[in-house]
Amino acid sequence: MATIKDVASLAGVSVSTVSYALSGVRPVSAEKMASIQTAMQELRYQPNRIARSLASKRTRIIAILFPKVEHGIGFSEIDLILEAAKSALRYGYQLVIWTLTANSAEELQELLTQELVDGVILMEVHLGDPRIGVLKKRRVPFILLGRDADKPEETFIDIDFFTTMMECFTYLKGLGHRNVAFINQSEKSFRAGYGPVVRTHEAFSYFLENFEIKGREFFCESDSAQVCAITEKLLAEDPGVTAFISMNDASLPGLIRGIEQRGRRIPQDVSIVSIVSSARPASNYLPAITAFEMDIHTLMDLAVTQLIAKLDGRYAELPERLIACVLRERQSAGAAGGSGF
Repeated sequence: MATIKDVASLAGVSVSTVSYALSGVRPVSAEKMASIQTAMQELRYQPNRIARSLASKRTRIIAILFPKVEHGIGFSEIDLILEAAKSALRYGYQLVIWTLTANSAEELQELLTQELVDGVILMEVHLGDPRIGVLKKRRVPFILLGRDADKPEETFIDIDFFTTMMECFTYLKGLGHRNVAFINQSEKSFRAGYGPVVRTHEAFSYFLENFEIKGREFFCESDSAQVCAITEKLLAEDPGVTAFISMNDASLPGLIRGIEQRGRRIPQDVSIVSIVSSARPASNYLPAITAFEMDIHTLMDLAVTQLIAKLDGRYAELPERLIACVLRERQSAGAAGGSGF
């Protein structure tokens, strides 16, 4: 069985440097850290985590706090969590997922008293999120994947919803679309102040007034049958709608079915563009969905890097905290006017 001396020898560093890299007691350069991690993998070295945590008073574990939400954990959320786990491993940390009742300050308080983790990445952030106060009171280092409008001083990484919606409008207008519908997530989420729902609603409303495009917004549960019914009703009432924007991955099957049941073709008659999505849900349909996808690697690597920097006492201000989604063209969007409307 490999020892810490074997790791040091293979990595070309001292035993103390390996010890510092494992414990986090002192900073180790990125180059030496990479050499140590490579050596550990080659030797299949398994450090004694209990001994390390006792020596350093750190567990080398960070948590992603993902509350139980009505739309569940979909492919996009899974991809974010998996990317965070990869980033954490690069720094010698393990990642755990805490699933609590949505915005439950009491449950979070109880978990934090057990001192199981060194820091927390907070997902599904709401405006006026009570969990932030709990983390501050317990003095647990944290990063928000999202923003709380009431606490702008907090450290956060977030999607640039305004820019993403603007680029979506620009893209559809360039294809000749002048009448669009937006399928957002549930009204319950909107009223609860769920950040992505609120911010996309505000951006959609703004660009309707500034892009000379007609449009309507619908709040929908993660219910394919409901989305199908809404889509059919809308196309019956307003046959001039030529494009749908969706920020609800769970809505896509119902949206596609509703369009087809009205005798429309995708994309010849009606286009679909998904926003704030990831490659897996967008690619799982026929036709594959054109999407403004999250830059998952950048979002999660920034979140993890900033959290670990906080833990190491070397946190620095980020030049960019808002990351716009990236357009991936597939087969669901085309020029308007294919059916002569």
